[in-house]
Amino acid sequence: MKMIKLHFSDSYDFLPYIQKCRLAFPFYRAHSEAQTALFEHLKEKSAAVYVAIKKEQPLFFVSIQEGQVVNLLAVASSGVTWAQIFSGIDMLYKKTFKSEVVLRFRHSLNETEHSRLIQQGYRLSGNEAYKKLQYNTALVLGGGGARGAYQIGVWQALKELDIPIQIITGTSVGALNGALIVQDDFEQAKEMWEQIDTKKILSFPMKETTGNTLPDMLSKMASFTVAAIQSKGVSTRPLQQLIDATFSPEKLEQAKQQFYLVTTELPGVVETVIHFNMCKNDQWKQWLLASSSFFPAMAAAQIDGKYYIDGGYRNNIPVDTAIANGATECIIVDVKGPGMTKHVVLPEGQSAILLKTPWSLGTVLLFDGARSIVNIKLGYLEMMKALEKYIGYWYTFDESFVGLQVLQQQFFRYLKKNYQLSLWKNREERKKFYQKLRKYYKDRVYEENISLVLLELLGKFADVPADQLYTVVEFVQALKIVWTNKEEENTFDGMISAQEWLGKYYDDFFLLSEKRQLQLVTDLLAVEVKEKKKRLSWLLDQLPVITLQVLMKEFINEGVDDEWLKNFHMKS
Repeated sequence: MKMIKLHFSDSYDFLPYIQKCRLAFPFYRAHSEAQTALFEHLKEKSAAVYVAIKKEQPLFFVSIQEGQVVNLLAVASSGVTWAQIFSGIDMLYKKTFKSEVVLRFRHSLNETEHSRLIQQGYRLSGNEAYKKLQYNTALVLGGGGARGAYQIGVWQALKELDIPIQIITGTSVGALNGALIVQDDFEQAKEMWEQIDTKKILSFPMKETTGNTLPDMLSKMASFTVAAIQSKGVSTRPLQQLIDATFSPEKLEQAKQQFYLVTTELPGVVETVIHFNMCKNDQWKQWLLASSSFFPAMAAAQIDGKYYIDGGYRNNIPVDTAIANGATECIIVDVKGPGMTKHVVLPEGQSAILLKTPWSLGTVLLFDGARSIVNIKLGYLEMMKALEKYIGYWYTFDESFVGLQVLQQQFFRYLKKNYQLSLWKNREERKKFYQKLRKYYKDRVYEENISLVLLELLGKFADVPADQLYTVVEFVQALKIVWTNKEEENTFDGMISAQEWLGKYYDDFFLLSEKRQLQLVTDLLAVEVKEKKKRLSWLLDQLPVITLQVLMKEFINEGVDDEWLKNFHMKS
């Protein structure tokens, strides 16, 4: 079962289900009154409305206002159970780590309703019911080598919001970061990652380079590969020294969390889970090294006469380890490292937050402090978005949907005034448009966030930095600066992976890349208005997403000046 937040435009799709709904508790006097109230909550944005869905079937709807459940409608034909309803409410509150569920009724409860709430752990006071939530939260840290700096940013957000973690499971770099979190010295961990380079992790002859170019990257990878082949895995002696210098046995003995790391035993390639807190005589240092030894690129670690290698060979994202050790919620941080990811089905009603950035995080085996700084910021911002502090997908906005609606309304008016354009004529056209937009955006699309989607796509193609927090005004200004100074070179001095270099070449030179299509459509529309209207009709049918990006860019360049930005800020 999953809980999805609804917007007013979603009401058209869910109308048949809402009309079949019945009140689960006396939030209103009649079913019809509760149905009307649900629509009002969506329309006026006076409450957050969620729908519970299982196997594409809506089960029930919930309205939450000022942290309290104020409406609850169950779909009569869905076969929803009371257990599912109460579990779904808990999931909603646990998603943002609320301490208590509150139900606020407008009318008195009958004896059956009263008893049902008591059985579910609620206490009643007047027309309100309260339930304290219990947490046993696991932070699951996947493997990914140099990309692991992202996980430190996630930790930063959790610390800032004072979200307690009871269990940590980690593989490879996730094991190293798990030990840093157990040690509970964020500043030291952040400083280590910001100053890291490959020489502090691995020992192999590497040609010194002064630039951040594709030849430099390939040269470093070639040196690494030769060294790995010649020595059957490059030496991890620098990593051993880093572990010795970074971790304090005294601090680790005071660990508040239960920590489990995953490694792989050779020759049978057997998953081995180590309870870090139970390690004796500093043996935890050897297990940290073992979990991180990405064989055959890195030498295997020897412990008690046996050889161990990177845990990612058997379990790169140890969610199952967390559940097996009592986790009731999981924050899963996947930094897209190589390895085996098990398919794990969470127990019914258990909540999970999965963080897997849409951005590339760089290389796995070559470490770079400048890139780590960017990845830490990304991890922080994306954890804050997951906890609903900010919005956005590719980028992060400290903005309300009210502000986005101001932008969207003005953009739509611009299209209507200049080109007599409407994006769709009926519900079917609207659905098709959403589907096409999702292929580019990779996240949920609905009528209220179309302007945000277009802004983010334009930002991605313009290489606007993703490791910053923006308002709409700041993001529009950033776009205009990039477009005005398009001849300037990218000033990012962090390490760029070979895959990222290839992606840049593809975007810039391949005819069918989205970036090239954007330029081609721009060129096609560089004609007088009468002809432009004709071409827009065809282009919106064939390439609606690219064409709308071109029009949004035109709107920003022609309709957005300093006075507009000032007025927008005041309206939003």
